[in-house]
Amino acid sequence: MAIKYNLSLHELMDFLYGQDYEGFTEQEIQAVEHKIGVKLPTAYRNFLLKYGGNTIYNAFNDLFNSLEDIYTSYQIIDDILADLEEDFKESIRTGNQEEYADNPYFTLWQLPREEWHTITQNYVLIGCDPEGIAYEGYLLADLLDGNPDPPLYLSCDDDFIEYKRWSDSTEPFLIEMLGESIFYHRSIDSYDSTKHIPIKELFSHIDADIDDSQLNVNGHIATCFDTASEKVYFYFEYKTFQRVLCVCKADLH
Repeated sequence: MAIKYNLSLHELMDFLYGQDYEGFTEQEIQAVEHKIGVKLPTAYRNFLLKYGGNTIYNAFNDLFNSLEDIYTSYQIIDDILADLEEDFKESIRTGNQEEYADNPYFTLWQLPREEWHTITQNYVLIGCDPEGIAYEGYLLADLLDGNPDPPLYLSCDDDFIEYKRWSDSTEPFLIEMLGESIFYHRSIDSYDSTKHIPIKELFSHIDADIDDSQLNVNGHIATCFDTASEKVYFYFEYKTFQRVLCVCKADLH
């Protein structure tokens, strides 16, 4: 079995689509940038221009459904505060504002927008996970600084207030999302373990023999390609579980 390790996003897309790529236009991307008030980072722009419209991304994961779904977290907070405003006003009228003492949105509602950064930073949110709970995006300040490939962050606790750093750069994040899209939308060969076990042992559960010393986990993801059987393997590594999945091109059509 001849194995190629640590595939790039371009190599993965070649395997899945050949040269049949579908991207967004420059005009479509510029319209989004006008809406959010900042230019998207070069690494993500290049992906959108070349691959952003491909069906495997759009099939399930909201991250790639529509450019129209890209907003800043402050824009979303504006909508949340508009929905909560009457409740907040009523709590003040009735003297019951203590019920919102630990509510960060109540604090934001009372602050001028230029002071929101004392509670939460502003992020450019490019999508959410398949369950619609955690949101992923770039720190707006990084984009304003012109960083061509900044880190990505993941929202915590199903809100738009707290975020944790998730990926140091764009490509491993996009590869991870590609693997998740395939996993959630297709019935394919996969194996999960909630107990962290050796990577080689994990792969053995789907009858794959790999050299784990050559598998480079970048962020939360690693990939390899069996050139003989034409199968791609995705390995996911998280705090609470590990996952490996095997993808044949035929599985995607």
